[in-house]
This record gives sequence, structure tokens and C-alpha cells, in this order.
Amino acid sequence: MNAVAVRAMLTVAAVYGFFLLFAQFAFVEITRGAGTGHIGEKFLLGCMALAGVVSGFVTAWRGARPEMIRGALLSAAMAAATAAVSGMFPLALLAAILTGGALGVATVSLAALLPGWCGVIPIGLGTGIGYAFCNLPWIFQATPEQQAWIAAVMATMGAIAVPPLREWKRECPARAMPFVAAIVLFTALVWLDSAAFFVIQHVEDLKSGTWGESLLWRNAALHLALAVAAGVALTRMRPTSVPLIGWLVLAIAALAVNADSSRVIAGWLYPAGVSIYSVALVVWPGWFSGAENPKSAAWRAAWLFAIAGWFGSANGIGMAQSLSRVPVAFIVIAGVAVLTAVLLSNRSHFGSAIAASAVALVGLTSAGRDEPPRGSAAARGRAVYLAEGCIHCHSRYTRPETADESFWGPSPAPAAVLAEKPVLIGNRRQGPDLTNVGARRSEAWLKAHFIDPRSLVPDSVMPSYAHLFEDGRGDDLVRYLKESGIETTASLLQRQSAWAPGGTSLGIDARVLYKRHCASCHGAFGGGFGPVAAKLNVKPANLRKGPFLRTGAPGHSLTAIARVIRFGVIGSDMPGHETLTDSEIIALSEMLAAWRTTE
Repeated sequence: MNAVAVRAMLTVAAVYGFFLLFAQFAFVEITRGAGTGHIGEKFLLGCMALAGVVSGFVTAWRGARPEMIRGALLSAAMAAATAAVSGMFPLALLAAILTGGALGVATVSLAALLPGWCGVIPIGLGTGIGYAFCNLPWIFQATPEQQAWIAAVMATMGAIAVPPLREWKRECPARAMPFVAAIVLFTALVWLDSAAFFVIQHVEDLKSGTWGESLLWRNAALHLALAVAAGVALTRMRPTSVPLIGWLVLAIAALAVNADSSRVIAGWLYPAGVSIYSVALVVWPGWFSGAENPKSAAWRAAWLFAIAGWFGSANGIGMAQSLSRVPVAFIVIAGVAVLTAVLLSNRSHFGSAIAASAVALVGLTSAGRDEPPRGSAAARGRAVYLAEGCIHCHSRYTRPETADESFWGPSPAPAAVLAEKPVLIGNRRQGPDLTNVGARRSEAWLKAHFIDPRSLVPDSVMPSYAHLFEDGRGDDLVRYLKESGIETTASLLQRQSAWAPGGTSLGIDARVLYKRHCASCHGAFGGGFGPVAAKLNVKPANLRKGPFLRTGAPGHSLTAIARVIRFGVIGSDMPGHETLTDSEIIALSEMLAAWRTTE
């Protein structure tokens, strides 16, 4: 490869690595951790998608130029940095718009200019490098804020790598299939991939079995190898065969991930399928859409990425919000759409294939109904709650205008309590009240606590309920509890921002408190490697070296640290410690602040 091809390869790696690491993951997790709520999260992602679509079409209208990619990547870096330092809604909205706009400009411009810079194989290598980089263990397991900073650096380096303008090297355009068929094909692939990724990432047993800590190096190698193989295949095979193979591999992976016995197969096939179809998507507008020049390639890219990229991704994530497994219906509908699109490449079947595609796309937008929605899982979980006798040790009613509200959050309306059949107020309280537990604990924390209560609460008398997770009852119970009081998140955030501890730490040994309440996650020395850390979605914070994203730098007010200890990080795996006294919280805060200043 010459220098221009190498720079083009690095630019591709930066753009699509940034998209995967920040736009599809870190930004979503940051906004969720900031307590924007389900509606706020959807609004932000919708704004990102709208900005991406609009900027893509504006780029096609104005004409793609290298300086547009540079400016877009620098804007993307600014968006990631903004999201990393602040969870405030106005800044999150700014980051969403900047991210969408930057990606819209960068992806459409790249599609138009790549044929002048390099061949298909370097694009496969660049895509593989971007995806492999995101799967490196120290990046994949970083906090969302750390991932945002990494993405910002990645985008900045990509802006530096953008090559100068070159004329297209290809003499005559090729069209592998009618353009509407390509849109159908790639929309189905992106939709299935986005839905499967969201489900796997947010269901602990699926996640640990496919890209757990010990598997990340393998996944990175698979992404790189299969992306390069896809680039080679596109130059030597019928182009439509590559995305078709990508769907087949992805479909087998999505089926296999649902069962414990076959999940190891999914771990191998999922990254392979993603890399195969992704390379085809990146090169399609410039090589196989029939574009005759950069202008026509840009317009085709704008339409393809708007529908397949933004709509397909948003629809897949939106439909997967309430799922704990990848529905077979998703796989089948995506397959029908892909096969129909391939039929469209044969003009003799054009009319009938168009009709079949329309049916497939209608089914695609409503397929989530085949899988029991979150409410159904919660209903089953409520039945488990009753059957296992949870009511005998846990109440579900915070008494109004009492200390209950300071411990467990706001009291529910009496009418809502009495509407339950049967009413689950509880007859005694040997363990914490569970009225608002969904706002105070994450699903990963709840599951870890059910399986081994004393790993998180050393003096707990609660028995292990690990057996419930052998047949799905445990997941349903966790889902039920996660929905309990989730609507009080905003109220808890308000309480957190207004609370400050009173009293003194005299006579309290903070080391004993830390060992009992903190070491299981953060480790005996605060490095974030406690025995429970691997069971959580994000590695616990390093309490000595930081980064201290929510409590400030060394010397910051102890109140910020105390609030995190008292309330946790709402929306994350960090729980609150509601039963600690103010004096105990002050003692812990002082010790943690001292750790920072002595490092």
C-alpha cells in the first residue's frame, strides 16, 4: 500500500471505531448513568440520528471534500469530550447533535472519496482495525467516560490522517444489485446486528459467554481477520455473496447466543458476521452501487446510511430495549429481507421481489412483538417474588413522612399500592425495603446479590437464590425488581444533590467500614479489582488513581464523595449505602479523599 492508501485506511478505522465505541455504546451508557430516563435517552438518540441523516444529505448536496472529513472528526472529538466531562442534559443534547452531524458528514464523504484513495482491501483492513481496537480489553472494559476520551483521541488522530483529494481510479461503475435492494439488504443486517448487540450487552449471562474478559483478545483478532477476508472476497467473488454470508454467520450467532450450550459458538461467529457485512456496507456506495463519480456516490451513501445505518440501528436498539434474548422472529425477518434483496439483483424477479421486500420491511418494524416484552417478564418475576416468599422479609412500602423516605426513596401513592392484586406491602422488614429498588440498584448488582448475597453484604442473612437462574426465573425476578420504582430516579437524583452529611467521624474506623461495604467491588486496596468486579457491567472505579469523574480531583469537597457513598451512582452498578450513618459516611469520605492526596 502507498502512503495515501495507508492514510485512508487509518481514516476508515477512526470513523468506524468512533461510531462503534462512542455513538453506539459510551454515549448511551453516559446518558443512562446521568439519569436522563428512558424518554430522555430516546430523545437524545433521536436527535443524534436526525443530525446524522440531515448532515449526510447536506454533504451529498454540497459535494464531499477531505477538509469536511477533518472538520467532522474534530467535531466528533469535541462531542465525545463534552459527554465525558458532563452528564447535564443540555450538554448531552449538544454532544448528540455534534456526534450525529459529524458521523453523517464523515461517512458520506468517505464513501465518495475512498475510490480515489485506495482499493477495497485497505478499507477492509481499516474497518477491521477500528473494530479490533474497540475490543481490546482495556478499552472494552473501561468506564463509558474513559471510552469517550479514547474515542475523542481516535477521532483527532483520524482527522490528521485524512488524505488529500484524488481522482477516482475506477474507470467504469459497477452495480451489483438495484439500489433499493441494497438498502433493504443492509437495513436488515444493521437492524439485526444492533438488536443482538444491545440484548447481549445488557444481559449478563449472554455478555459473559460471548465477550467476557477472557474472550476480548480473541474477538479483536476475529474482527481484524474477517474484515480483511471480506475485503479480499469483495474483489474475487460476486459482491452480493459477501453480505449474504455476513447475514448467515450473524444469524447462526444470534440463534446460538440464546442457549447456554451453544453460547461459545456465538462468541466466535458474532464478531465474524459483523465484520463481514460492515466492510461491504462501507465500500458499497463507491464500488457496487453504480455511482459514476464522487457526487453520485455521495448521494447513494446518504440514502444508504440514512435508512440502513441510522434507521436500522435506532430501530434495532429500540426494539431490543425490553428483551432478554434475541428473538428467532428477528433472525427470520432479517433473513427474508436479505434473501429478497438478493433476488432483486436478478431483474426477471424485480416486481415480485419488490412486493416481498415491502412485506419484510413492514414485519421488520414490528417484529419485537414476538418476544415477551419487559412487562411480561416483570409479571413473571412478580409471580416468582410471591412464590419464593420474598414478601416475608422485604416490605414494598416506604412509610410517608418518616425516616423510610430518607433511606429508600419517596413513598408511593396509596391508590397505586392498593391497585396491586395481591397487595405486596409486606408484613415485616428483615431486609431493605424494595419499593424503589429499581432506581437504586442495577440489574447486574441484583443478580450478583441473588446468587451470592454475602459477596456484596457480608453480614446478610439472605439465602442464595442461584438456582433461580438455571431456568430463567431469576432473570424475570431481577426484571421485576428493576422496574420497581424506576420512575423515582429523578426524585432520588434531586435528593442526592440536596443532601449533605452532618456530624463527625470521631471514634469510627473507616478501614473496617471499607472492608465490609466497599472491598467486594473496589478491592482491598481500592484498585477496582474486588471479587465481585467481574460480575458487573463496568469495572468499579479505581479509588486511588481515578479518574474521579463524579467526585472531582484531589482536594474536592468531601460532600461530593459522601453523596456517592450515600446514594451510589444512580443508573450504574455502584449502589448506595443507605443504612450507613452520616458519621460513618464522613469517615469513609475522609479516608478516600486521603487516598487520593497520598498517591
